[in-house]
This record gives sequence, C-alpha cells and structure tokens, in this order.
Amino acid sequence: MSARSDAIVIGGGMGGLTAAAYLRQTGASVVLLEADEMLGGACRRAETFHALDPRVVKDLGLARHGLKFALRDMALVALRQDGRNLVLGRDPHDAARAIAAHSPADAAAYRRYQSELFALARAMRPWWWDDAAEPHGLPARVEAASAQAFLASYFESEVLRAALAFDVPSPLEPGSALALVWRASQEMCGLQGAVAAPQGAGAALADALIAAAKDMGVEFRTKARVARLVLDGDAVAGIELDSGETLFAPAVLSSLSRRETLLDLAPTASAGFAQTQKLMRAAPAQKETTAVFTLNAEPALAPSGARFVVAEGETALEAVVAACALPGQHVLSVRVKGLAPVDAIVAQLEHFVPLLRGRIVGTQAGERDVAQTRLLESARTRIATPIRGLFLCGRGAEPMDALSGRAGRLAADFVVRRGA
Repeated sequence: MSARSDAIVIGGGMGGLTAAAYLRQTGASVVLLEADEMLGGACRRAETFHALDPRVVKDLGLARHGLKFALRDMALVALRQDGRNLVLGRDPHDAARAIAAHSPADAAAYRRYQSELFALARAMRPWWWDDAAEPHGLPARVEAASAQAFLASYFESEVLRAALAFDVPSPLEPGSALALVWRASQEMCGLQGAVAAPQGAGAALADALIAAAKDMGVEFRTKARVARLVLDGDAVAGIELDSGETLFAPAVLSSLSRRETLLDLAPTASAGFAQTQKLMRAAPAQKETTAVFTLNAEPALAPSGARFVVAEGETALEAVVAACALPGQHVLSVRVKGLAPVDAIVAQLEHFVPLLRGRIVGTQAGERDVAQTRLLESARTRIATPIRGLFLCGRGAEPMDALSGRAGRLAADFVVRRGA
C-alpha cells in the first residue's frame, strides 16, 4: 500500500506538530507520523517552558485552543544547605536586595549584568529566531569565554554564579558564555528571559498544538514507526514504515536528531562520506535524568511558584512543585544534570525538604540525551540536510536543547521556499 502527500513529518512532539501546522497553513497536504500511541512527546511531560516561540503561539492561535499560563514568570531560588537561600525574581530591586545578603558588590553589579546581557540578547535574536544573516559585533569575550569565566567577571559570590549558570549545559566549556545570551534572548508571556508554567503543564500545551494542527487538517497517524527514508537519487521521495507501507512525498521533516535521521533512517552514506564520518565520530551526548514524585503533602519549599536549583557541592538539579489532578496530592518534578539514581536524588533533596521520602506515593524516572549546542550555526545549517527535501524540525535542530517549536516553524518555511 502506498499514498502520496505534499509533506511527511516524522514525530509528533512540539517540533513536528509545529512544522505540520505551519505547512498545512500554506495549503499543503501533510501526514504526521508518531511511533507512540500518544502525540505530544517530551512537551507533554514538561512542567515549565523558557523558550516557547511567541510566533508559534500567535500564528497557530494556541490561546484559542486552550493554552493559558498559570505563572508568567517563576523566580529562581538557589538552595543552600546553610539555609541562606538566594531568591532571584523579576523585580531587579528585590533581586539586588537578595544578592546583597551574599555580596554587596554583586548586588551593584547585577543590574549592569542584566542590562548588558539583555541588550546583547535582543541584538542576537534575529540569528536565533529567524534565517538571518550572520551577526556582526559579537564581543570576543562572549564568543570565546566559558559561562563560569564570564559570570566571574561580574560576580564574586559562588552561589550567584552557580545559580545563573545552571541553565548552561557545560558552563566550563570555552564559548559557553554565549548560552547565557541565548537564554536571555528568549521570551515567555511577553517577558524577556522568563520561565512560565502553563495551566495543566506541558500536556495543555501539547493538546493546544494538536488541536490547532487537527483543525487545520493535518493527518495524524500514531503507532506508525518509520523504518527508513526512501530516496530518489540525492532527494528524499518518502518513507517506509515498519509495517512495510510506503508513503511518498517530496518533503520530509524529521523531529529526530541529525544522527538518528541520517545514520539510522537514511541509506548508508547517503548524506555524503564527510558528514557520515562526522556523525559517527561525534562525542556521546550529555545525559539528563528526570524524576517526577507524587507526594501526599506539599513539600516545604518557599516561595511558591518558583523553580529551585541545587548548584553547589553535589549533582546539579532543578525542582519544581506542580499541581496534581488528584485532591490532596502534589507533584515534585526534578531535572538532574547527568545520570543519577532515584535514591540519590531523594537523599539530596531531603537536605532541603525534610521527610520527603516518607511523603512519596509514586515515582516516575527516566533519562534522555541532551541535544548539542549549535549557537553559532545558522538556522539553515541546523535544519537543512545534504539530502534534498529532507529537513530537521526537532529540539536537536535548535541552537540549544529546548522545547521551542522554532525549528519546526523554520523548517516549514524552508520547505515552502524550496517549492516556490
């Protein structure tokens, strides 16, 4: 059995749903294939968002499809074992007062840091948000310095530096200072550099994306695992499913990583010898551990509506208290840099949440690969492939690992421009 459409999208996560919806807006016939039984992917499991593309929210009418935010911006709280926690909120005066308790000099430097970082971030937005020309005038100290060294040029307090560097995957690597700029360039709910929480968490955002794509006429097929790409010379011609069914289309957009798409799905060396070798030699991906604990009592973490990070001493982690659909229960969602067993995560958190272990009534844990940063690569370099008509639209095609939807929007635009 075979069928033909204008475009095939592999993967029903945020990137795939966004790409499919944008393509359908142009009148193209689109089939979205998801290997699992449910659409939404990692988006469905997320509690907070810091990089959701505001154009995706507007263009796809996600508010009309039920997307609302319970929190527009969440304070960042650095937990310390001595109890002298550092609370960084949106208000610069309150943040400066909190920082002054650790270092008066850092409190004075904080406003200058934010002002300079946010200005540079806004100048870099066209590079990361669109298919813009290469930016000029990027300060050498940002392009070459590590995030830790960059922060040390402003601040003397270790706890402040550690808190600000938490969102950087490898803060000691040269060039990782640019990740701080990327993070500051994001916008949530109209606020630059904010972290927001949707009502209903990531599942609500996933459902809004699904509803938007469905209303536009995207064809969904779940439990449809792609076995391989079908090529016609150096161009994509479609895909073959595990079931043996073949679907044809002149454009295929993959939510999978570049490595998975070109090494696992494409015929051997079809991406070219040089890129195939590069992908095969690529360093192993960094790992991240996630754990979701269902509790029978609210954990004693204050202030409410904040994200809590442990960035000193032990394994770096972030914890968010989320709403639970069941009365009397609460959810503690934890993200850990690297691999960590559940028992070690609980033991570490009990330094700050006494009796936590006895309150846990359910646990879900897993691990995932963190996409490599591509902060100085153009959108076309991240999204296009050596195979004509094949584009990447997942979080691995973003400048940094994030649930954004921006790669999906740009990939759809590349498809449209290619056919124009």
